[in-house]
Amino acid sequence: MDLSEVNNGLEIISLPADQKKAILHLIDAKINQDTKELIAEIRQLETRIQMTQEKHSNEIKTVYWVIGIAMAVILFVVARK
Repeated sequence: MDLSEVNNGLEIISLPADQKKAILHLIDAKINQDTKELIAEIRQLETRIQMTQEKHSNEIKTVYWVIGIAMAVILFVVARK
């Protein structure tokens, strides 16, 4: 539901202005809370993504080391012949 729909709905309902204002304050509070929860979730996802990137970076470094050691062993064996 859009805020414009809420506003139109409040205009149709015959309530005193202070009650309409109170309803809008409750809606604002709910939206603010939802936004805070959404931001917290986004930060958790960013942290997970960063951890995953670091893990993959470490795995790639390990593969490079293994390939380097394997190449050194191969060259050593070939040089001895």
